[in-house]
Amino acid sequence: MVNIVRPACVWRERVAHPATVLHHEEPEWEFRELEYGPGGAWDVISSRLHVASHLAPLRQRLGPVRLPFQLVAPSSAISAPGDHLTGSWEGKGRGQHVMISPGFVAAAFERDMGPETVLRRHFAYQREPDAADTIVQSLITSIALNVRCGNPNGSIFMQTVVLAIVHHALRMPSEPAVSNNGKRGLSKAQLSYVIDLIEGSINKNLSLSQMAELIKVSTSYFCRAFRQSTGLSPHQFIMKRRVDMARALIEGGTMSLSEAAHAAGFKDHSQMSATFRKVLKAPPSHFRHSRSTSH
Repeated sequence: MVNIVRPACVWRERVAHPATVLHHEEPEWEFRELEYGPGGAWDVISSRLHVASHLAPLRQRLGPVRLPFQLVAPSSAISAPGDHLTGSWEGKGRGQHVMISPGFVAAAFERDMGPETVLRRHFAYQREPDAADTIVQSLITSIALNVRCGNPNGSIFMQTVVLAIVHHALRMPSEPAVSNNGKRGLSKAQLSYVIDLIEGSINKNLSLSQMAELIKVSTSYFCRAFRQSTGLSPHQFIMKRRVDMARALIEGGTMSLSEAAHAAGFKDHSQMSATFRKVLKAPPSHFRHSRSTSH
């Protein structure tokens, strides 16, 4: 994002490139939180789906320099690949940006991302902020919070949020209602394949696309069908499996807590402890102590 923001001649004396406050990048998408100030301009042709959110009011103008600046309320904007974006800002502010590749969208939703499929959206300078702004801002903020905390929830959590952002940014075809007798969830074979993959890769960072590709379905269908089959999202299911494995290793008494955390796929002891408290309402050390007192 920083390298596409360029000074306009009118800003020559006071332009400052936005500073990157937070950054997280994966092969098919990227997140940046930027700090703007004191003024500048942008002129770019977008190559990806670009979803942005302003965190505070900011004076902006979209288009040529003859247009006046207007105060933009905290809100969201969505642009499609191929869109030519120009404009300027003045004053200081902060924004969050998610840029998503067409390939990610195609794999997730089994459809190409053309200009006609994107629900384009401008920041709230000629409209009032609405519920859609709140939803987009909340989704992007959840990515920012996870990055700021060292990504304790892992790649699958982040991809799930990005899927939700994409779903909100595209014109989705209406889905036919599923009758009580209709097919729901994954087949027994599909679910077995996915669980085998999870169990065999419990200490690795599996992606949603890897699991979906295994059973030849789109990522969005996989997430929906997996929840229907298990009652849990893929992220919740994997966290539960890691907790179960770590607990068994701790109760076995042959590993330190840090070794058990690593073997079960947690980033470190701190992440394992936080997850145990959330899932089991007790710290990992409780299960070592409970084992020793039961003998």
